[in-house]
Amino acid sequence: MEFISIKQLQSLTKKISKKVKVGDSIYLYGEIGAGKTTFSRFLIQSLQQKFKAKKEEVVSPTYNIVQYYNINKTTNIAHYDLYRIKKIKELDNIGIFNQEYLFLNIIEWPDLIKKKHKDRIEIILRHTKNYDLRKANVKYFGRFKKK
Repeated sequence: MEFISIKQLQSLTKKISKKVKVGDSIYLYGEIGAGKTTFSRFLIQSLQQKFKAKKEEVVSPTYNIVQYYNINKTTNIAHYDLYRIKKIKELDNIGIFNQEYLFLNIIEWPDLIKKKHKDRIEIILRHTKNYDLRKANVKYFGRFKKK
């Protein structure tokens, strides 16, 4: 776990944007206000910039549960917020598993997911006493695993 600032969080998303592709998943863990949606916003904006895509406003999908972004012909993002999901069966209803290879999946509050996506990055964000810093822990799985 390391301490990171907002600028370092944005830098982390730029590094990750160079590694991810459709079919990958990013799991974001942390309390309310820890920076999950901020991380998602930075990552989506970084991908929009990377592919010279139209810049869309990146909003929290808390009420919609999922928000889709079309980056280019081959890159689409599904940004999930599972905070309001209470039962595993509800995950099937939103298509989180049967369309996983069509999108780069960014999943906030993935705690209910029992069968985890193979190629994923898990990021845990925690509050600190210093409002400008977060504790961050990044883990890589599947094709991301460092050899």
